[in-house]
Amino acid sequence: MDYLIYSISSLNDTVVDTSVLSAAELQEARRRGGSYALVRALLRHEIARRHGIAPADASFSYGPHGKPECNIQHFNISHSGDCLCLAFHDKPIGVDIEQIRPRRFETLAGRFMCDEQLAAFKSRDCPQDEFFACWCAAEALVKHAGDTMWNARNYPFIYRHGRISCLFEPAPVVELFSPETGYCGAVAYTHC
Repeated sequence: MDYLIYSISSLNDTVVDTSVLSAAELQEARRRGGSYALVRALLRHEIARRHGIAPADASFSYGPHGKPECNIQHFNISHSGDCLCLAFHDKPIGVDIEQIRPRRFETLAGRFMCDEQLAAFKSRDCPQDEFFACWCAAEALVKHAGDTMWNARNYPFIYRHGRISCLFEPAPVVELFSPETGYCGAVAYTHC
């Protein structure tokens, strides 16, 4: 398992060959904007480098909840603010990064934290760093499963001493990381 961190503004200043994109990706880029094309081209180039193929030869499909999948490489993408993360593994993987910013922590926490985690969070007066660690962990877990945040409570966990412990089996490994100053991140992956 590994992940790469990029600055989106730096990507916009570099030349990324977008000619490798499929017609569907180009159409989606017109809808979403130029950064979508850059990210997808970067993903294709990275998969090609890892597998010794042409970037245009990577084939993508989408899971039932819209998670992009590749025929030869498990991956996941997350971006927030100016930060982008591409994560890769030989088994399913989910990643999330979030720019730390003011949020209504208590309201949002109740939507994705299990009862035990929510009680612990509230008992500590809803600290911002814990909220973002838990938010990223929840996102990484649902993305690992190919699910949506609407079902995040189906993947309960506890945050203790800077670590995530899943309360379900079989559970992936969840690691917290700091992609850049002012950001929080988590990656969930199936342990080999």
